[in-house]
Amino acid sequence: MTRQEFLQELRVALQGEISQSQVNEHLRYYENYIMEEARKGRTEQQVLEELGNPRLIAKTLIDTGGGYRNSYDESYQDSGSGQEETARRGFSANYSRERGWDIRYGRFQLNSWYGKLLLLLLAVAILVFVARLVAFLLPIVVPVILVLMILSFVLGHRR
Repeated sequence: MTRQEFLQELRVALQGEISQSQVNEHLRYYENYIMEEARKGRTEQQVLEELGNPRLIAKTLIDTGGGYRNSYDESYQDSGSGQEETARRGFSANYSRERGWDIRYGRFQLNSWYGKLLLLLLAVAILVFVARLVAFLLPIVVPVILVLMILSFVLGHRR
């Protein structure tokens, strides 16, 4: 089997089962993987034998929801440029053996350095908000609790 036959068989098996953008993404992934391994000195045939049956790969991708995508993943085609341009909205997470997890929210890659910085800043902002809320409510809540305790003590001895 050649690389083109492998990709065609994978395309046919995925078509209609997952979104077209996911089909294209998986085809690009496998094509890039095969070419990268060939650049490392392996033959195309060795790589294809290692990958196995494209129909089995397609079934696995379909059974796992198209490759760990969730229902918030949406795509559109930019008709102005004539090239397919994918824009994602919402949360998505992909896993590959070579690269590990790719976690995104919209166009932001959360497991990159700026994604981690963004999450850290968000956590700090939430902590500051909670601290200010507690500092604001503390002078109100402590006297109310003291008054309730005193009332409970006084009214509790009358019975």
